[in-house]
Amino acid sequence: MRAKSQLFLPLLFLSLLLSTAEGAPKDADWSKIVQNEFVLFYPGVASWEFLNGEDHRLGGREIKKGKKDCRHCHMSKEGALDLKAAEIVSGAMKMKRSHNPFEPEPSGKKGTMKARVQAAYDSENVYVRVEWDSKGSGWRSKGDPDRVSVQMNRAEPAFAKYGCFITCHNDLNTMPDSPSKKLVAANPAYNGREDVRLYAFYAKSSWAASKTGGDKMKTGLIDLKSIEFESGKATFRDGWIFDDRVWEEKDAPASGSWASGRYSAVFKFRLKSSDRFDVSVGEGDTIPIAIAIHDEGAAKRKHYVSFPLTIGLGAPAEVRAVKLSN
Repeated sequence: MRAKSQLFLPLLFLSLLLSTAEGAPKDADWSKIVQNEFVLFYPGVASWEFLNGEDHRLGGREIKKGKKDCRHCHMSKEGALDLKAAEIVSGAMKMKRSHNPFEPEPSGKKGTMKARVQAAYDSENVYVRVEWDSKGSGWRSKGDPDRVSVQMNRAEPAFAKYGCFITCHNDLNTMPDSPSKKLVAANPAYNGREDVRLYAFYAKSSWAASKTGGDKMKTGLIDLKSIEFESGKATFRDGWIFDDRVWEEKDAPASGSWASGRYSAVFKFRLKSSDRFDVSVGEGDTIPIAIAIHDEGAAKRKHYVSFPLTIGLGAPAEVRAVKLSN
């Protein structure tokens, strides 16, 4: 019995050490770090093509010129969302020219939701915490996970203006022009896959014409990090988006839980990362990000998104990251 106890204590210490290293920073007291509340909205089938098209009328023309971003027209001076999200999610709101509904499959969802975002950093890592109120159906069951994802890019101007909309297109799975599985499987660019996934508009003009480019990839690559909640477990996935959405086969640290009607997710990524698929940041930098939340088992396009926002590491931003002492 004594031998088992002697073995157990070192293993317990090692387990605690690893869990601290892989999750939130040990000395980050989130209760003392400012929470920044943002309104996320349900976009329906609004895509990059919609943003640039005649269905968007004046907004589309301004985006084509690269003059105005989404917040210019859809955020009030006080920071409130100026968007008829309830009419979008119900299917009542129609596009201006085609008169197609923004949501052809209404499901009774709310038009908006709120997320609270905090950030901190130390000499090695940045930590981003996202919380939102939820019934926690994914956490309490198996099969339909809930998920929060963060996209990041520091070099592409379009991402800073339009966020994740630059990766959302009419031909994605469940979108209006999604091609059949047979057509996708027959296309060599998709190597037998069954659907079209996220891609940056400057990397692929259509599902049938891949335009992967080495130089553009250096600036246009979008870092993608996601935490899924299912059956009482939080699973982190690390990936990227360019001419496709790709998940990397590597362990990536994060932590998350659901309790008292609230999800809490903590992302962790390295400062000055040497990984070519990661955004590399340092003190004094501002990081443009976009947040997407799939709540109550929502899959594919049926999620909530933010307008692009910024995190500052010792720099002015919508979310100011607090520097932690080592």
